[in-house]
Amino acid sequence: MTLKARIRAIDRFITGCREDGIYDDLNACCVMAGWDSLAGALTPLKGDAPTNSGFLDADLDRGIGLIGDSTSYLDSNRAANADDEEDAHLAVFASTAAGSGLRSFIANARSWIAKDDTNMYLRINSGASPFVALPNANMFIGSSRSDASNSSYRISQATETVSSSSIAPTSDSTVLYRQLAGTQGNDATIAYYSIGSATDLALLDARVSTLMADLRAIEEAGFDRDAISYIRAVEEADGGAYLETDVKIAINNLVSGLKADGLWDAIGSSCLLSGPRTLAGALVPLKGDAPTPNGFVSGDHSRTDGLRDPEGTSYLDSNRPASADEKDSQHMAVYATSIESVTTGGFPRLIGYRDSATSDMTNIYLNQTTGAVFQSRSTTSYTATPTRLTGLYGVSRSSSGYYDGRVSQVDYNNGVGASLGVSNLDTFIFAYNSDGAPTRPSKSTIAFYSIGSHIDSLALLESHVSAYVTAIGAAI
Repeated sequence: MTLKARIRAIDRFITGCREDGIYDDLNACCVMAGWDSLAGALTPLKGDAPTNSGFLDADLDRGIGLIGDSTSYLDSNRAANADDEEDAHLAVFASTAAGSGLRSFIANARSWIAKDDTNMYLRINSGASPFVALPNANMFIGSSRSDASNSSYRISQATETVSSSSIAPTSDSTVLYRQLAGTQGNDATIAYYSIGSATDLALLDARVSTLMADLRAIEEAGFDRDAISYIRAVEEADGGAYLETDVKIAINNLVSGLKADGLWDAIGSSCLLSGPRTLAGALVPLKGDAPTPNGFVSGDHSRTDGLRDPEGTSYLDSNRPASADEKDSQHMAVYATSIESVTTGGFPRLIGYRDSATSDMTNIYLNQTTGAVFQSRSTTSYTATPTRLTGLYGVSRSSSGYYDGRVSQVDYNNGVGASLGVSNLDTFIFAYNSDGAPTRPSKSTIAFYSIGSHIDSLALLESHVSAYVTAIGAAI
């Protein structure tokens, strides 16, 4: 994001607000997205600079704004009674949702924008709080009052007028990320706030939303088209919350790298189980159809590590049948960030299927020693016996008589086993599909999986996925 591009985006916002006749209503305002430093984010567009209590440079994401931690806050240094009782507004743009419980985005003694687990509350110089059903993140939220008996609020791109009697504001300063006296701390990300006189909230929403879109477009300049499409789908599944800038860069680098090394087209079905904010986001396919989860709950998902059921009873149905790939051109792989211990029999499967009718058995599983075993379109298996490490566990076939594998950062080439048939069964992850039934589930943690045609280099695939997982760990 270049400085000139940022300046143009800000200039477009200011010019647009002036054209709409709302710029003079913004008496205290900060745009907190778009900057490389906290000092830049807290430089006021209008009015006094806010006083920072607890935020660090690391809390700023230039793409989405200032990330709350439920204890840090900003004092806007604008007294609530600096605006008239019947001529006032508050507004924020929330890039990410707030956590559970009562949380305040911006507040003084008579006005606030806050939420609980069910509703959003919008009060402006009143003793009553109009409320609406809790929306998703990534949106403008505002309230405004221009007379004694009514106020208006805007949320989810809709403006409503409600009956509420005005009361005089006090001299306390309006604060962000908490209510007064340190209560209702907020862990949401705020990209913009404004305080001032009554304004047209719809016009302000349009200008702020355009500004956020401009800043994101600058940030994503040069991104791969497929990466952007995936990022948008994940953000929607995550409830509208924007992904962090460094997470988006990691996704783009992965997609671009896979394409540059000729691996992208071989991937028919894949998910990044680490990186997205929620389980729903993690199940958005990078390519192919979305998997069907069986048994997983939100607590099983880690943004940095991936997906794991500690009880070892859950699995994913990839919804990709084995017949989607040619008999002698097939691969499947997972990237494990933790590997379970296997001290007895059971042989937990990381990925795969077994079709007794066609003798098509393709899977990767763990034995009770230090090794792993893989098969490809065959009843013949190949056992790798290195020290079992995290990383890629993959198998790939490119001929009728041989297949390759990779386990614990070591390639195992030319595993003998003629391809015997092609199944119509779906591939499962965290278990294998044994004649239609999930069997031998795994407690390992998986951050990525891929299913498709032959991969020329499983080592290259591992290199790209490992770089992605490392980047996610650094970003979050």
